[in-house]
Parts: sequence; C-alpha cells; structure tokens
Amino acid sequence: MTSDHSDGRRGDGDHGPGTPIALDVGLAPVGTPDGEPITARRYDHPLVGDRPIVRLMGEAAAPGEDRLLAAAGFGAPDVGPPVAAGRRRELGYPAWALIHDPGGRDVALAVAPEMERAERLVKAKPGPALEMYQRISERLPHDHHPAYWEQVGRAMIAAGRHKQAAIMFGRARTADRHATAVDPARRRAVFLEFALAGALSVKDIKAYVAELARGANPVDSYGELRELAVRRTLGGLPPWPDMLPQLAKPAKAAGLDVVAEFRLLLETLVDAPALWRAADGFWTAPAQRVHLTSAIAGSATLRRRLLRQLTDLPRSDLDAWWLALLEETGAFGELTADAADWLTAMLARYRGEGPRGCPKVPEELLRLLPGLAERIRDADGPPVRLAGPDPVRSGSGSSDRHWIDAAVPGRCLAVGIPIADPEPHQMLAHWQDAARVGLETLTADARFAAVLARSIQYETRYDGFGELWTSEPLRPLLRDIVDAWLRDARSGGLQGALDALTALDRGIGLGRRAVAAMPDLRAGIKDIDLVAPLTRSLRAGILDELGWQALDEAAAELKGQTYCRASWPVLTAHDRSRAIAVGPGGRIAEHRYRAPRGANQFDYDVHVFFSGGHFLVCHWVNGKSTIHWSDAPDDKFEVTYQMWRSLDHEPPRRGYTFLAPDGRRFMGHRPLAPGDRRVGPNGHMFHDGRTFWWHTETGSEPRVRRIDPAADELGEPGLPDFLDPSLLDEGEHWVIESSSLAPLPEGVTSSPLGTDGTLVGLRVARDRTTGRFRYRRIDGAEGADGADGAIDLPPRSKGPWGLLDIPGAARRLLLDGDDEVTARDPESGAPHWRVELKNRRSTAPGPSPMAAGTSRMPPPAFWHFLTPRDPAGSRALREIPEDTVRRLLAAAATSQRALTAAVQSLLPEVGHPLLLRGVVGFVQEAAWGIRTRDKILSRLKKVGTGA
Repeated sequence: MTSDHSDGRRGDGDHGPGTPIALDVGLAPVGTPDGEPITARRYDHPLVGDRPIVRLMGEAAAPGEDRLLAAAGFGAPDVGPPVAAGRRRELGYPAWALIHDPGGRDVALAVAPEMERAERLVKAKPGPALEMYQRISERLPHDHHPAYWEQVGRAMIAAGRHKQAAIMFGRARTADRHATAVDPARRRAVFLEFALAGALSVKDIKAYVAELARGANPVDSYGELRELAVRRTLGGLPPWPDMLPQLAKPAKAAGLDVVAEFRLLLETLVDAPALWRAADGFWTAPAQRVHLTSAIAGSATLRRRLLRQLTDLPRSDLDAWWLALLEETGAFGELTADAADWLTAMLARYRGEGPRGCPKVPEELLRLLPGLAERIRDADGPPVRLAGPDPVRSGSGSSDRHWIDAAVPGRCLAVGIPIADPEPHQMLAHWQDAARVGLETLTADARFAAVLARSIQYETRYDGFGELWTSEPLRPLLRDIVDAWLRDARSGGLQGALDALTALDRGIGLGRRAVAAMPDLRAGIKDIDLVAPLTRSLRAGILDELGWQALDEAAAELKGQTYCRASWPVLTAHDRSRAIAVGPGGRIAEHRYRAPRGANQFDYDVHVFFSGGHFLVCHWVNGKSTIHWSDAPDDKFEVTYQMWRSLDHEPPRRGYTFLAPDGRRFMGHRPLAPGDRRVGPNGHMFHDGRTFWWHTETGSEPRVRRIDPAADELGEPGLPDFLDPSLLDEGEHWVIESSSLAPLPEGVTSSPLGTDGTLVGLRVARDRTTGRFRYRRIDGAEGADGADGAIDLPPRSKGPWGLLDIPGAARRLLLDGDDEVTARDPESGAPHWRVELKNRRSTAPGPSPMAAGTSRMPPPAFWHFLTPRDPAGSRALREIPEDTVRRLLAAAATSQRALTAAVQSLLPEVGHPLLLRGVVGFVQEAAWGIRTRDKILSRLKKVGTGA
C-alpha cells in the first residue's frame, strides 16, 4: 500500500514558498515544517560606533555565532522575531568549539586567523592551503577534528573544489572514530549538507545508506533518504547510480508500496534537468526494471512527461532502451493529435552533418511508425518534418547540408505518414540497405528520389557507383543520374562538361549491369562534343582576360610555392625567402629573409603580413614559431601554438582584412603596430570609409561588431547601412562571409566587381526555407540581363561573393567558392570555369589550368584591382566561331606548341602573352575532356564485347 504521507510529498517539485528549495535558501515562511526559525540579530561593537551589524541566522547556529562574535568584541545581540524559515545549519568551526567544548575555546579562537589565511589560498593554491590546514589540525584536540575538517570541506566547496571537499568529509568521519562522543543527528545533517553540495563520493553515500538501514525506525530512514534524493536532484546534482534500489529497500522495510513510491518520486523529479544527467546504469539496472515499468504504466501524467522529455534530450545510446520501455508501458498511446509533432521533434535528434556522422534511427522507433500513422492522418495537421520542427538554417554558423537516415522517409511513406517536402539541401544516409529503407517506396516519391540521387552522387563521387547497379530499386534512379550527367556534358559551359565527364569516368563503374540497364549509354557518351561547351565559355569570358600587373611582376620574381596575405588595399605576395607588397598603384615595399634551420627537413609554414610600413615575418618549423619584423630582423620572438593556429583561417578568407587609417593592419579587432609581438586572428571585415566592422566567430552565433581602432575595442553588434536588415525579404538572412564592403582606394576609378565611385561591395542574402541566394552589387547590378539576382547554388556553396564584368561581354559571371573559385552563368548557375586560389601549403605550385596566364591568384577582395589585359583579344573571344574552336582542339591533340601556334594564327587579335597562355590552357582542358570521353568509350566497348 502507499504510505499515509505520500500525498503530502506531491509538492516536492513545486518551487513556491514552503518548498524544499525555499527552505534551502532560507526564504520559506515562518513555521514551515522541517524548517528552523531564522531571526535578525543586531550586534554593536565599539569600533563601529552607532552603526549596528545585523545578521540573519538560524536557531541552531545562533548560539555559537554569538559566542564567536563576543570573542571578537561584539556585544550581546538584540534578537527580533523570526522572519523566515530555513534548513538547519550545523555549527562551523571554531563556533562548534565555543558551544560544545568551552574548555577548548582559546585554542579554537587562536587558529581562526590561520584558517582564514588558508581559506584565501584554497582556490588558487590548494596544495599549500591543505598543508596549512594540516599543520593547524595538529594543534587541535581530537574531539575538534570532525567539526574542523568539515569546515575545511566547506572552504573547498566555496572554492569549487568538490573532490577535495569530499576528501575532507572523509577525514571528518575518520576523526569521528577517535572522538569522545558523536551526535548522529548532527552527522546526518552535515552529510546532507555535503551531499547537496555535490561534495560526497559514492562510497560516502553508501555508508550513509547503511547507517540509515541500522536505524530503529524504517519509516524515518526512508524519509531521510528520500529527502536527500529529492533535494539533491532538484538542487542540480544527478542521482547517484544506486539511488533507486537503495530507496526501494527501506521503502519495502517501512511497509510502503515500492511501485507507488517510485511513481511519486519520478513525478517529482521528471522535469529536473539533473535527473537526465544520471549515468545510464541509474535507469537500466535489471533489478529495478519491474518497478520502473509498473510505476510508469500507472501514471498517465508520467507517461506524457517522459515522452516530451525524450524529445528534449540529446541523442544517446540509451534511446533504444527508452523507446522499448515506453512502448512496454503503453506511453505511445498518449500520443493523439500531437503524434506528428512528437515524431518531428524525435527525428530532429537524428540529423547529422555527414553520411558517416548521421546516426541510424533505432529499429525501436521505426517499429512505432505503423501505429502512429493512423493517428497522424486522423489529426489532419501539419505533416511530419524529417529535419525537425524548424527549417534548417542556411548560412553563417551552420552547415548547409544535413543528413537523415533514409529509413525514416522510406518507412514513413510505406505506412502512409504524410511528410513535408525535404529541405533544400537535405541528404540521405544509410540508404544502401534496401530492405531496411524501403527503397522501392522511397524512389517512387519524386521528392525523395531527387534527394536520394544527390546523396548517392555525394557518397560515390570517387568510387562505388558501379556497384549500385546490382540493386533493382536503384536502377531507374541511376539511369536518371547518368542522363543528367550526359545533359550537363552537352548543354552547359566547359567546366560543367568536365565535371560531368569526371563523374562518368569515376562513378559509372561501367559493368555489364550498367550497360544492360542503359543500352543507349555508349551512343550518349559518343555524342558529347567539347566544341560547343568550350565555345560557350570562351564567349562568356575567361579570367586571364583580366590581370594586375604589379602582382604579375611580383609573382614572376618569386620562386616555388607562393602565398598572398591581405592588408587591404595592400597585398603581400611571398615565398619562403622574399616578400613583396603591392597595391593598386604598383609595388610598395619588399623584404628578404631566411627560413629557419631545419625548415626543409620538417613541417614548415610561413606567413608574411604588411603593417605600418613593415613586414611581420612568421615562420613555423616543427611545432616552433620564429617571428621578426623586417626593420629588426635579429629581434626574433615566439608566440603560443593557439595564437599561431588562429592564422589557419587566413587562406580561405575573402581578403577583406584592412589597414587602419594610420597604415597598421588589423590582427583580430586591433591594429598591429610594428614591434607588436602577436599574430592573428584574421577576421572578415567591412569598411565604409569611416567605420570598421569585424565579423566575430566566437560562440555559437557569429556577429558583426563595430571596431574602434583608437581604443582597440569592439563595440556593440551592428551592420553597415549597406546591410541594413530592412533590405531583407521575409525569411532571409545576410550571408555575412560572402558579403563585402570597402572604400575604393585613392587613384582607383573602376572595378570589375562593381563600384558606385566611392565604395565597392556586394550583399548576399539567403532564404532560410528554400536555400536560394539573392545578391546585389553596390552599383545596383544583379542577376542576368537585368533580372533579379536570385539563384540556386550547389549544397556546398556558401553563396556568391562577386559578379564579374568581362571585357566586351553583355552578361556577367557569378563567382562563388573558397579555395576553388567557380565562375557561373548568373541565371542558370552552370559553371564555365574553375580556378584554385592556391594559398595553402597543401596545394601544388603553379597556375590553375583554367587561369594559365595568372601565376599568382589574388584573394577575392583584390579582384577589384584586376583590369583588362587585352581589349582586342577579349573582343575576339566574344565572337569566336565554333569552327575556330574545333580547329584549336584538333591542334591540341598534337602538341602544346602546335596549339599555341594555332591560337596565334586563328586568333591574331590575342596579343597579350598572358591572355594567350590562358586561351591555350582552356583549350588544353577541353582536350583533356575529349581524352576522358574516349577512355570511357573504350571501356564501354570492352564491356560490350566481353573483352
């Protein structure tokens, strides 16, 4: 049966006056059960004159504190009536000695100042503090040791050193064995005090439980242990592993209904966050499964709260256990009109950021779907959202792609659960197991067939695609994928054709099943003609039509792997021994240096930054930094590893790291003065000619904040007027890392990325629901042919960062990408060319094949300083005939020399040598595509003949 007082404990979880929490902090009403009166006590002291000292104090501790204050010269207190009720607080030390051992009063008071000095050391220097405490203890009587070590433990708790506090509690209990007398009530009170502070070990708790079991009254023993369990958990400490079985034993001894007690306890604690931080063994111990199951089955309130609690918890290995338990207790019967919401919230916990990082949904959850289907349909509410209750945020601070277990949509569709349309960049994982996933059902739904198609291409982009033809349900989808590759190879620009041929070459596998499933495959590949894609891209424009003469000249003087470091509008190009700073008007400065000893034998990295008219040269060799300023090359210094690591963000940045008005480069939000001994980080910045902003990425939410260069301080969050939130459409947010704003440098009058005559910049917004990007240059240019600048880009894109003017072209090129920059048609997004910035150690030296005339690629911010190299050559490319392109490809099939001669002969207008190299590089890339096509055809022929 249930105990007579069980109903009275239903309020344990309430937080109003008179509850355990109010008692804990001494704010319960006077007369609250289990509380002691708290009074205001007024003390006078000769040294403070007429100003009284007032202390709020509990009844038990008051006599000792009165005597302690009297020893310090305070008079007898003037005590008012009780003002509140609180938990009984046991006397500390030395107050304990004044009450319980008046004869030891003097020695206790004598050590008080030393205890205070030791307490001040506890947080910063616990070792020396403990040594002081040990020396003090040697001067105290044995009967004082329990109270003394408890007081030391309180000092440890106050300093946040709970493990040491538990050790001190253990010392106090050891001292009990040598004391003349021990007060069990006091010891239990101190135990509760330390337990609620989280300063007890599991061993201490077991000892306390054993002591309670030896008590004469099992009802009281159970009550004390239950009070500890409730107060400790509501106070923020997770239950100890054996709490439930330890409660069950005294409850049974007291003649109570263990199941009913478990039910009441769980109802009290189920909403306490600390309960859900308990170790798995707290729940899964086999001995308590029957009691847990019965307790949950007997409480509809508990079942509902557990269902909701499960959706709020982080995903864990215990999910399957919980789902099985809740199914056994009938908890899922509580889901009616809210079944879709519950399933949506539950599935959000299984979202991942990669096919391997995406967890499999437990079979215990998939088994529930048939039972939930009818209730979800009958509710006629919103459909289940596989990615969670809110659209997945796109852009700053999050991954665009997210994966879910393919079995979820497959099994939901199979039982008729309505599912919302997938998110723009949703992906599927674990789709290989056809039976588990229900591939036939999944591929029959056009929405999820498209998601599955892009997921397959992502996971098999290097190999494994050919093996999939053995799966009958996947074959129609695989045919659609290959057909899409064939269309891309024929209908778009050169880069689109090369990407499609690469996919066909690496991904098809070209086994007999693939050929059997696509009898027209060979004819489709044979029909790929690189002449049309190459012609489209040459007419659209290539990067080598633009150049920066100062950078070209600097790059020609550097050797081996070269790098670029931004100090906008100054760019530093450097190799391992020389740095050259260039600006829009030409070369500014240079510096020669030597790599440290051992650089060629070990891991080596070098960064050079221009600031305040000098270079900061940073070497990293085998885990050690060696740094100097160019005006003091012999004054070398080091920085911490963490500070050096902050530079790792430099390469993929757009290059908008500015010089302050006095010429110092920003490092973080502070300008770097010559002689400063620090580096990094390099943030993305905005500048409107007056104010600087810095994009901070500390914390979970990146923010843009104003900078005060004079004060070296970050201001409040805010945005330039160019990025005013009122310019956003509903559901959009700014893509900060792709947006830009900078003043046009003196002497610069134009930019291929657009200018209003004073500023350069681009703002990029993204729709949170559709994932679509919208962009606009500062001069108003957007889209294609005057259309709105809105476009869908591949999942991995962070958004466009530039809209590039091409000499003589009516249509601009849209630019996106970090280490690899892709130029796209601004309307369709089809790629024309792709180049590498090559600003990392891992990239091979030399120009990109599609920018063969640009040996050192500048960061995106410095593309503003590119100018036309050869206007006549550009005009010729705008109108290049297909027949000319076909003849160039024929020449490329012989040799590079023949191709160069053909370009000079067929395109005599191309006079600039770097543009000539660029055209040759483009044609060579198309020739590589032809060779790849022919290689695929050869393999197909062998498969067809059985060779």
